[in-house]
Amino acid sequence: MNRSLRNKNLSLGTVVALVAMASLCAWLSFAGSQSASAEVTAGGLNQTAASNTDGYATRFGTRTLREGMTGPDVKVLKGIVRSKSLLVGSPISREFDRPTTSAVKRFQKKTRLKTNGVVSKGTAQELVRSLGKSGASWYGPGFYGNQTACGQTLRRGTVGVAHKKLPCGSKVMIGYHGRYLMTRVIDRGPYISGRAWDLTNGARKALKFNGIGDVRSAVISKR
Repeated sequence: MNRSLRNKNLSLGTVVALVAMASLCAWLSFAGSQSASAEVTAGGLNQTAASNTDGYATRFGTRTLREGMTGPDVKVLKGIVRSKSLLVGSPISREFDRPTTSAVKRFQKKTRLKTNGVVSKGTAQELVRSLGKSGASWYGPGFYGNQTACGQTLRRGTVGVAHKKLPCGSKVMIGYHGRYLMTRVIDRGPYISGRAWDLTNGARKALKFNGIGDVRSAVISKR
């Protein structure tokens, strides 16, 4: 009888210990995830509503695009034609829809290309050439932790650009050596002759920007 009670007590103690251990593991897992999340946010990799950017660059013109296709390069295409007021009735998404086909046809007609709505290599090259070309640089060291002119805290991983006149929050696309990044104006500058854009460190890394050079650019929307 005593042995039976002892065994029952032992079994109950084992269950309690296992439950306590499981609770501890769950708590540690939660704490770890919260810490990792805080670290990402502190590093500026967690995009805020103020920056509202994809945070990465993609290539454009490496494949033929047509209606029904999807991908980040389609989003670049839509950004370009939207900046030229050719795309209406469709969001800047990864979907090559009917309004995008119509926008491409308008561009092809304007540039005397074959009007078929298909973005072949030739059409892609004309789209890229139609983008403005201007000088750019990058900034960040010495300013991390400070507020930008648009009220955002600048961090090492913040993705955005500075411009002298465009309203804060303006959505723009910057292209460099075949890579294209959609981002927003978050600061003022640069104040050096011959330069129109200042890229944050996050934008510089996304585009693999060397430091000083010419970029292609388009203003998709002013806020």
